[in-house]
Amino acid sequence: MKAWCTRTEQYGTIGVFNSLASVAHIGFTTFRGDIKDFQTLRRLTHNEQPLLEGLPLGKFASEVEEDCIPSASQKLNQMLNRSLCLFLFLYIASSLDVCEIYVDGLSGSDDASCGDLLHPCRNIPYNSTNVCLSSGQYNVTDRIPSKMQAWQNVDSDGQEPQIYCLNEVEVSCDVQASLYWHRLHINNCEVSGPDCTNITLKSLHLSHSVLKLSSSSISPNSTISDCLFNNTRLNLFHSSLSEQSVSTNVSSSPSLFRVSGNHMLGSSSLSFSDRATGVRSFQEIINNTCDLNNTLSSVGIKLLAKGVPDLKLVENRFGECDVQFTIFVSGDDATLISIENNWISALTLSKRGSNVQYTDLNIRHNALRYLIIESNGLPLVVQHNDIFICKILETGEEHTRGTHLITDNTFTELFFSSIHTMTTTSGDTNVTRNSISTAEFTFITRAVAKLHITDNVWTGPSLYPGKPALHVLQMTRCSLFIRNSSISGYGGGAINIGGTAFSDIRIDLLTSHSISHCGKGGITTTTEMSHVNLTSITLYNNTSPTAGGAILMSGHNTHVFLSHCNLIENRSPHSSALSLSADSLRMYNVNIIVQDDINDPLVDHSVLFLNGQYHYEGVSLWCTEERPCPTGTYFLGRGAVVEDEERGNKCETCPEKGVECLDGQTPKGKPNYWCGNNTAGQLICHNCPNGYCSQSDHLWNESCIGHRSGDLCGGCADGPQWIILLSSIPFIYVVILLFLPIGDGAVWKSLSYFVQTVPLLLKQERQNSVINIISSLFTAPTNLGSSPLGICVGQMNYILREFISLYIPSGTVALLVFSCLCALICRRVGCTMPRRRILLLTNALSERGMLSRCTTALVTAFLLMYSGLIASYLKLYFCIEIEPSRWIMYNAGTEKCDQPWRIALFCAASILLLPCPLILIFLRRKLKGTETATGGDVLMVLDGCYRDTRKYWESVYMLRRLAIAVAYVFITDERWSATVMRFLLLTALLLHLLFAPFVTLGGQSLETICLVSLCCLTLLNGQLEDRYSHALLFFIVVPFTAGLFIAIHKFWMKRKKKHSVSYEPLLIIEEQ
Repeated sequence: MKAWCTRTEQYGTIGVFNSLASVAHIGFTTFRGDIKDFQTLRRLTHNEQPLLEGLPLGKFASEVEEDCIPSASQKLNQMLNRSLCLFLFLYIASSLDVCEIYVDGLSGSDDASCGDLLHPCRNIPYNSTNVCLSSGQYNVTDRIPSKMQAWQNVDSDGQEPQIYCLNEVEVSCDVQASLYWHRLHINNCEVSGPDCTNITLKSLHLSHSVLKLSSSSISPNSTISDCLFNNTRLNLFHSSLSEQSVSTNVSSSPSLFRVSGNHMLGSSSLSFSDRATGVRSFQEIINNTCDLNNTLSSVGIKLLAKGVPDLKLVENRFGECDVQFTIFVSGDDATLISIENNWISALTLSKRGSNVQYTDLNIRHNALRYLIIESNGLPLVVQHNDIFICKILETGEEHTRGTHLITDNTFTELFFSSIHTMTTTSGDTNVTRNSISTAEFTFITRAVAKLHITDNVWTGPSLYPGKPALHVLQMTRCSLFIRNSSISGYGGGAINIGGTAFSDIRIDLLTSHSISHCGKGGITTTTEMSHVNLTSITLYNNTSPTAGGAILMSGHNTHVFLSHCNLIENRSPHSSALSLSADSLRMYNVNIIVQDDINDPLVDHSVLFLNGQYHYEGVSLWCTEERPCPTGTYFLGRGAVVEDEERGNKCETCPEKGVECLDGQTPKGKPNYWCGNNTAGQLICHNCPNGYCSQSDHLWNESCIGHRSGDLCGGCADGPQWIILLSSIPFIYVVILLFLPIGDGAVWKSLSYFVQTVPLLLKQERQNSVINIISSLFTAPTNLGSSPLGICVGQMNYILREFISLYIPSGTVALLVFSCLCALICRRVGCTMPRRRILLLTNALSERGMLSRCTTALVTAFLLMYSGLIASYLKLYFCIEIEPSRWIMYNAGTEKCDQPWRIALFCAASILLLPCPLILIFLRRKLKGTETATGGDVLMVLDGCYRDTRKYWESVYMLRRLAIAVAYVFITDERWSATVMRFLLLTALLLHLLFAPFVTLGGQSLETICLVSLCCLTLLNGQLEDRYSHALLFFIVVPFTAGLFIAIHKFWMKRKKKHSVSYEPLLIIEEQ
């Protein structure tokens, strides 16, 4: 400290001033970040002693007083130094205020002395340029400060200030050259701001505003970061002062435009135009986002500078946003245009001007829906992108064409057009290792250009099935190389090269790749003055509507070389394998395999058509014999020998069930089995739904009958053969059920159960139309065959047909419910019969009321049709796995199981159908002891035929029907199905004999006969000999005969009783 005193004496007040200035600079840096420290510092300046005690400077001055030996002159200097220190510190403290004017909209006041930190204004002064705003709302009329930021007063609520513009406002940069806005909310403003040197917008919330800002300087600079744009449009413009000022400042800083960390809402847009001349231009658009469902936000950049641009578009996310770039470049300086890790809906780039020697457009790791690039020769590097539609349009008259690299991308559609009329030097275009659905190319150059299309994966048609995979629309002076690619399943053909002149075409797919299953030919070319070289290509199962199923070439002054190619089972009306028209043709080691079992009509049987001079060696034309495998093995299709290696002729082991493989012949499916090939080309067989497949031996691929097709024959080939009974049947049901006399019901219950169960026990070949018709009268008709009583409906899938099959039960129930409602309304309002009464209706209503008849008819209809309803539900719910991870509906092989309607069906049926046996018990207990005629009639339908101790037997009946339906639907193996059916029916017979539930001997006997007949049918089912046909017919006819006998006997006894009652009074009178 003494040394410091010595230096003070040596340098005087100037040294003290400089030292204190350094200390003040440290204090400024320390207190700059906290406004509360600013306020504390201002209060301390009013009193010297607290200031010296509270700061390091006071402690520093005290040490000076203790360590230095004062003299008269030194005391004078000390007093002078203290005064200078106090003056300097006051000046520094006042200079620490970063804003000229402080404004507090909540606690400020607009007087003449307002504006400092302790006495802020309430509103923004008119001509202010540098203001700090506290929380509150501020209105501006026609001018807005160029420098604004938020500050936090002691009494503020911590919210950011809100600025509203009453008119169009202008920001002036004449005093404050730079525009700086920070932590503000700007609402409903239209701002224009020319002639600012630098523009900085940070942490702003811009809502429903329009900002038109301009930066004009030698090196303009604009930064927009961490802002929220809500339906706001921002236009920025960069320009240089003048050419003279640029020439005197050749080492000036570059033009910089930086946009980072912003979020855009609504129809917000951001556009930037750069006209700064003579300086390097940098643009950075990094980590900006908008909402995923936002389709209106856009970003536009327009560079018109003479300097070279350096553009970075990195890690932005724009959902349905239009991002456009128009780049005008001149000069030969190196530059970098990088577009990486973005998610953008539509990206358009356009480049004009002279070529840049060391400039590349790099587009990497982006997810783009639309990419459009328009340039006159800008080299491209497009890598690791996911692009839905990509259009690259390159036109111009430049003498040098750059090299393009397009690799490791995913394209749905790729369009590439390069047209250069003045090019003397042309670079290569490499399209490599991409996943492509369709691609189109156009190459027209003056110098020879090279187009390499290699190692790509063609994913199949997506948007336009009629397009070829690779379509070259026009090509002039180009060398086209296509290598290592497989193309399959394109309806418009695989490779279509048209309008080619002065070019070379080389296609080499190697032996591991092929062109197969394409329509309109495999390879089609139209050339002039060109060379075509096809090497190591396999074309398999391609078709053409005209000629050349595998290869079709037509050319003038064209030379064709074809070697080591395989043309297998291609089809067309003419020249099924090869159709060539060229000046010269050379063929070496070409194998042609003709499909001899073609189903399509042929115009002729030509295989090759050659027009021109040709020379061939090692060309073979042959067919294979389909008997290469021993008994018990098979293979599908035909084999081939490629370069002395056998392929496609491996014999697979025949499946254990459902198919027979004998003597190398085509595998034959067994009766009632469906066979198909899985994704690995292997044969699979499954038990077919009843009535879907042939009931005799058949070829493995001809399993389906009745115009069916698809997996498990679950689809219809040319319209379903499903039959709806006549629409009048529900009305007939209603009439019969309404006027059917109420009895014990033993006859119709037993016979209906027998009729509904018989079709489930017999194989399809043992059934006939009579059994199907009678069964359909009691249960919902399904997707089985047709009958003479029906009409055909149009194209429908299985599910729709199964739902429509519920027409009869649903129609009957609906009519009965309507009748019940009408009867109930008439009963409430007191309807009377007309004077002219119908005798039949009068007699019927005299016995039972209409409400009773409707209710009993509704219960009877539900009991009759319960089996059909539960069977339809189980069929729609039943799924099987025919191969790993592939589940389909068993009765509709064309329908997948992961459909949401199945959940709703399961819930509805589980609530309404499955608990019905328990619901019947509950309903019977509720009606027990009822005194109403309707309740008594319902009880008569439910349990009138059962003994008093067996009144619950109707629930047992429904459980039996449910068990039979479950076994019929879910057990697909015939042996297990027959065994389970036999067990269920024997159990039902034993329970029936043990409990004897029927009250009458006739009812007990008829039920016994029906169950015995069903058990016998389960024993005889599966016996195909003709001698068992009479036994089957006998066991089917016996229950009907017994039921008819019991019904006639009951009718006769009832009639006899009626006559005896009628004549009894007359006999009594005569006796008297």
